[in-house]
Amino acid sequence: MLGSVAPAGAWIRKFKEYYVELQSLREKKVHQERNLNGKLQSLMELEVRLDRLREKHIAKDIQFKAMLLALEKLVRVDEQLEERTDRVRKRLKDLMNEQEKEKENPMEK
Repeated sequence: MLGSVAPAGAWIRKFKEYYVELQSLREKKVHQERNLNGKLQSLMELEVRLDRLREKHIAKDIQFKAMLLALEKLVRVDEQLEERTDRVRKRLKDLMNEQEKEKENPMEK
């Protein structure tokens, strides 16, 4: 009878070793999955942040282009005002010259 109990005991010990190793592998797998899920969560958070930054960048880019267009318009208006001012100055100078000539030669008129 001892002959059949000894192999059964050895089989139970071996089964126990396998069971402990299996539990260890399961725990390792759970730990790796948690770690992987944490990394996946971090990656998803980074993607969300990147999307928000892209949206902000696009909004800032649109705002910058609008400001640039407004500035270009102001430059054109300023150039037009400069041209008008130059014409008015020239006309005023011509009128003053005519008045000066009239003062010098009142009879020419």
